[in-house]
Amino acid sequence: MNDNPHTLKPGYYWYFIETDPPSIIHIHESGAASLMGTDYEVPAEDVAEMIERGETFVWIDPPH
Repeated sequence: MNDNPHTLKPGYYWYFIETDPPSIIHIHESGAASLMGTDYEVPAEDVAEMIERGETFVWIDPPH
């Protein structure tokens, strides 16, 4: 059963918010996330709220 409140698949994304420079966010299997280069953890519910606010997530293709 998947209790994830958003539909982003696990992996790495460019994350854009209006007031900040782009950063990389890692979405985990649980739906929670961590901002690359920091110890900041984001619960899955907060990721869902970020999406609802219109913040942008762009999938980063893994290297081949």
